[in-house]
Amino acid sequence: MGMSGRYLVVTEELVESIKSGEVSVHDCAVDLDIDKMWQMLQFTLNGNLVEGEPPLGYLVPLAGEQYVGNYSDMDLFLLSNEQVLEAYMALEQLTPEELKERYSLDRMIAEGVYPVMEDWDAEETFQEIVQTVDDVQALFQATAASGNGIIFYVF
Repeated sequence: MGMSGRYLVVTEELVESIKSGEVSVHDCAVDLDIDKMWQMLQFTLNGNLVEGEPPLGYLVPLAGEQYVGNYSDMDLFLLSNEQVLEAYMALEQLTPEELKERYSLDRMIAEGVYPVMEDWDAEETFQEIVQTVDDVQALFQATAASGNGIIFYVF
């Protein structure tokens, strides 16, 4: 078992139920599990392990104003529908060439990005990141259209 990045599409009512303890995050269906790609995606998009300037910083929220608190024994990060839309639009404008320029397996290794190893193939790893970006983009597009928000957590 490792640390897996998970996204839940949430209504305001569900957020309040989670905060009140009425609903456990463990009982909610996960809308997207990006497994161990969460820190690689964060680092590729934002150039560091935790912080990220909006709107790309919204894609793997790990700090700042998105922090809701510790519920169900996990730190939860909430994106409003507006933030989801901003993040989706930023991804929509990010070209494959720009994503490739942001990516560096060597920098990930040097910075200790989880779970990157020295013997990994750089192109194969990049293709996994591209697939993850596509998956996240699809979720954010559908969530933005639905008017809902997203909770992100690492489990």
